[in-house]
Amino acid sequence: MESIQDLLAPKKTNIPINEDPKTGEVSLPGAITVKLRDLHHFLELLQIGEANRHAANTKLNTESSRSHAILVVNIRRSVPGKVEDDISYQDKITKGNSPIVRKSKLLIVDLAGSERLDKSGSEGLLLEEAKFINLSLTSLGKCINALAENCPHIPTRDSKLTRLLRDSFGGSARTSLIITIGPSSRHHAETTSTIMFGQRAMKIVNVVKLKEEFDYESLCRKLEAQVDLLTAEIDRQQKLRQIEKSGLEKQLRECQDCFQETRKTLVT
Repeated sequence: MESIQDLLAPKKTNIPINEDPKTGEVSLPGAITVKLRDLHHFLELLQIGEANRHAANTKLNTESSRSHAILVVNIRRSVPGKVEDDISYQDKITKGNSPIVRKSKLLIVDLAGSERLDKSGSEGLLLEEAKFINLSLTSLGKCINALAENCPHIPTRDSKLTRLLRDSFGGSARTSLIITIGPSSRHHAETTSTIMFGQRAMKIVNVVKLKEEFDYESLCRKLEAQVDLLTAEIDRQQKLRQIEKSGLEKQLRECQDCFQETRKTLVT
């Protein structure tokens, strides 16, 4: 069975895949999300993930990757909204000044190579890993074939790998594919299959779309701060009015006392 492991937290395995019912975007809610500080921090995390990736010695490769690896980088950039001249003040608050967030996702994928079991000599656990690697690559190949032939149904749900990479082929992404082959004539069949895979992938056309949305959380924080400011101003005005009222009441009492004293003087 395919499973997803967090290479930044190797104990987290069998991480589920969630899909947004509205946008169809895929996420991994159980995986760690790290806010990058700079390029050095990024490279440190990359090294940690690579160190936690499982590799083993086979007849074909002394450092054979026993899994695919996917690096996911989410980028969010605020873009000021436009203010139209013909909208009301309230609309300017809710629309014009509401920040727009431009969202991007970078996927760097290292696919484990397809294994001919009779050549690799994999046994036991390595054999099971090889089967799942080959199965996911077969699913990816089916999706590539379906997209290249403009089929109405793309079987992305056949594998967790294809679910994660769905937007990268036939979606709204810019995709670059690098295929590698060996120079030995012994691997002629694998070389031919790999080249044909690359040729089919070249037929796929992606339509790049800009993903933008209103940053309602930022807008709420801004409006909340504005409400607090106005509330404080109202309290200040009320206190000033109370002080002014107290002063007028004092003057009134003094006038009333003076009036009473004057009446007494007139009566006597």
